[in-house]
Amino acid sequence: METYVEENRGGAILRFPRRRGRPRTTQRNHDTGTPELVMKRLLGETAEALDLCLERGIITQQQHWCGIHLRWLYTLRYGAPGVRAIDPTHLGGLDTKIDDPLWRGAREKEFHEAMAALAKSGHAPLMMNVCIYNERPRFLSLHKPVKPERCRETSKMIDSLRDGLDVLSNHWHRKD
Repeated sequence: METYVEENRGGAILRFPRRRGRPRTTQRNHDTGTPELVMKRLLGETAEALDLCLERGIITQQQHWCGIHLRWLYTLRYGAPGVRAIDPTHLGGLDTKIDDPLWRGAREKEFHEAMAALAKSGHAPLMMNVCIYNERPRFLSLHKPVKPERCRETSKMIDSLRDGLDVLSNHWHRKD
């Protein structure tokens, strides 16, 4: 009868890497999104109306700040404009900052005073549409060129936008 004799052959010991799991895949380039989204970005369709106005030199940096500040005050008072479903009881795991009623009341008063100044000057609807609801005026449309018969209307709307932002700038005592 044969006996089994184990020979020590000095077998290789496999070392496992310290990192476990699936190896990382190398990313060759940055993901810029779907082709449709890339095209929309190139055409400027994803940019906000106030940003386009600033980029094209229609409004100044100061006027742009006033429009953004008006939107910020609106969102403090009424929330972000738009349609979406939210669960107000879910905080997303964040620690909530204690609400300061005096500060919030001062911001709400600031918003109502700004809207009163705009209403007095007659620019409130245009400012609400452009600054808060991000609606693009016709002169910002890339698909519809400005025709000679609409030139006067376009010029009037641009002047009205500038005047409304100047009302806000004067109201908040902001200088260029």
